[in-house]
Amino acid sequence: MNTSFFITNHLIFLFCHFCVWTLFFLLVQRPIFCLYCKKVSKKPLTRKTLMQIFRHGLYTDVKVAAYMTALPLLLLWAHAHAPHFNVNACIMVCDLLMAFVVAALCVADTALYPFWQFKIEASVLAYLRSLRGATASVSTTYVVVFILSVLAGTALLAALLLPLVGWLLPSIPAKTIPWGEHIAIAVVYLFLVYALFCIIRGFHRRPDTPVYSYFCNTPFFNHCAVNPVFNFIYSLTVNDDFAHQFQTYDKTFCEEKFTQLYPPNTSPDTSLLNTQRPNILFVVWESLFSHFTGCLGGKPEVMPQFDRLAKEGILFTNCWAGSWRTDRGLVCLLSGYLGQPTTTVIRYTSKLPHLPGLPRTLRDQAGYDTTVVHGGQLSIFHKSDYYWASGHDRLVERKDFPADAPTGGKWGIHDGYIFSWLADEIVRKSEGDKPFYITFQTLSSHEPFNVPYHRIKEDMVENSFAYVDEEFGAFVDKLKASPAWKDLLIVVTGDHGIDIGVVEDEYRNTHLPLLLLGGAIRQPMQIDTLMNQTDIAATLLGQLGLPHDDFIFSRDVFAPSYTYPFAFHTYTNGFIFRDATGVTHYDNVSQTAIEGHDPQREENAKVILQTLYTDLSKR
Repeated sequence: MNTSFFITNHLIFLFCHFCVWTLFFLLVQRPIFCLYCKKVSKKPLTRKTLMQIFRHGLYTDVKVAAYMTALPLLLLWAHAHAPHFNVNACIMVCDLLMAFVVAALCVADTALYPFWQFKIEASVLAYLRSLRGATASVSTTYVVVFILSVLAGTALLAALLLPLVGWLLPSIPAKTIPWGEHIAIAVVYLFLVYALFCIIRGFHRRPDTPVYSYFCNTPFFNHCAVNPVFNFIYSLTVNDDFAHQFQTYDKTFCEEKFTQLYPPNTSPDTSLLNTQRPNILFVVWESLFSHFTGCLGGKPEVMPQFDRLAKEGILFTNCWAGSWRTDRGLVCLLSGYLGQPTTTVIRYTSKLPHLPGLPRTLRDQAGYDTTVVHGGQLSIFHKSDYYWASGHDRLVERKDFPADAPTGGKWGIHDGYIFSWLADEIVRKSEGDKPFYITFQTLSSHEPFNVPYHRIKEDMVENSFAYVDEEFGAFVDKLKASPAWKDLLIVVTGDHGIDIGVVEDEYRNTHLPLLLLGGAIRQPMQIDTLMNQTDIAATLLGQLGLPHDDFIFSRDVFAPSYTYPFAFHTYTNGFIFRDATGVTHYDNVSQTAIEGHDPQREENAKVILQTLYTDLSKR
C-alpha cells in the first residue's frame, strides 16, 4: 500500500470525523436543548427563529468539531511517518473519551439550564469538588436519568465515530518511508494543523467568544445557538487577572464617578432601635423573594406569618438582590460586597480574610459573640471558609445535631427543627452579659423542596416556603413570650430569588423582602427607599453607631449621604441596574442592553463593574 493512498484515507477520515461532530451538535444536541428548555423562553420558538439559531449555532459547532479533530489529526500525522504505529486503537480510545466528556457536558447543560438559565461553564467544576453538594438538590431518579442520558449520548457518538476507524484506517504493514516522502507528509499535515487552528482561532484580531453566535436580544435564543462545549472551553480560558477585566473608562474618571455613586457614609439621621447593642439574629432565608409575600404584592396565601409579622416590624419594600446564587448572596449580605458576573470571590480563600465582614465588625468593635447556624453541610462550596473569614467564632452545622434529627433529603435537617433549637439557644445566650450575633442560613426552601408539610399540595415550591413561614412564625411567637425578646433584633431577608416561571415581571425574582423584628426596634414602620442587598450591612452598622468605612460597596440608606438610590444586580456575565429612571438589563458578552437601554444607567453600572474588579484584584 503506497504512502499517497493511506494519506488520502487519512484526509477522508479527518473530513468525515469533523462532519460527524458538526452534525451531532447540529442535529442532535441543539434540537434536544431547544425542545427541553423551551419552557424557559418568554417568546415562542418560531420557524424563523429556529433557522437563525441553527445558522448562528453552526459557527461554534464547527469550532468544537475542530477541537475534537485536532488530536486524531496529530495521531495520524505520527502514523503517516511511522506506519507501524497502531493508530486505530489510539483514535478509538481518544474518541470514546471525547464522546463521554461531550455527552456529559451536553446533558448537564440541557438539564441545568432551566434552573440556572446560562450555558454550562467552568464554575460547575467548583461544585463537583463536593459531590455531596453537587447532588444535594436532586433526587436519585434525576441522577439515574442523568447518568443514563450521558451513557446514551456516549453510545450514539461512539456508534457514529468508531466505524470510521475500521472503514477508513485499515491496518498498514510496517514499511520504510523515504526521506522525500517525510517532507511531503510534514507539509500536508502542517497545512491541516494550520487549517484547524484557523477554524478554532477564528479570523478576528482576538480569539472568538460565544458572542459570535449571538444574533438577537433574547438571551434564551442566543444560548440555544451557543455550543455548550465551546462555552465551557471558552470559560476555562477566562483568567483571574481581575485588574484587566471590565476596564472601560479612564482611571481618574472612574474613581470620581464611583465616589458619586458610593459616597463616604455619614451618621444616619433616623434611629430605628431603642438600644445600640441589641442581640442580633440574621436569618438568611433560602431563595426568598417577593413573589411569595403578600405584603410586597406577591401571593398572600403562601406566607401569611411573614405578612403578619411585617405589620409588627420594619419592612423595607424596595430592596433588590445583589446576585443570583447563595455563594454570591452570602457575600452581598455579610460583606456588603457586590457579586461578580464572571466569577465568585468565595472561591478564592486567600481573598476572603481581606473582605469586610459584618460579624467581624460586631465582634471586634463591639465585643459580640458570633455564631453561624445551618442544618446542612457548611463545607459545600467554601461556605465554612467564608463564614470563618467573615468573623464567626463558632460554626454549628448538620454534624453538630443529633443523628436522628429530621432531614429533608441530602441538603440537611428541616428548618423547623433548627428554628426550635435556635429559639432555645437564643434564650440561653440572652441570659449572659455579652451581646451575641447569629447568622442562620435556612435550607428547606431549596430544591428538591421536600418538607414535612402539605398545606399547598398543588405546588411543592410554594409549599416549601409555606412550611418555613409557618416555622418562622412559631419561632418568633416563642421568643416573644420569653425575656430574650426585649433586646433582640431579627433581620430576615433572602440570599437571592429563584426563577419559577413568572413572566409578568422578569425582574421580580430579584426583589427581596427585608424585615426587622424584635423588642429592640422602636416602632413598626415601612421604608420604601430603593436599596441594594449589599446596603444592609452598612445600614445595620450605622444604626449601631459602628464604623463601616471598609464596606465600600455598602451604603447606609438612612445617612444624609444616601442621595442617589439604585440597585445593582449581576448574573452570569450580565447585570441589571435599577434607579428612579428605570431598569437596564445588560449583556456583557454582546455588550448590548437586552432591555431598557439608557446611556447614563449603563455608564454607572460599568463604573461599578470596573471598580469592583479593580478592587477584587487587590484583595
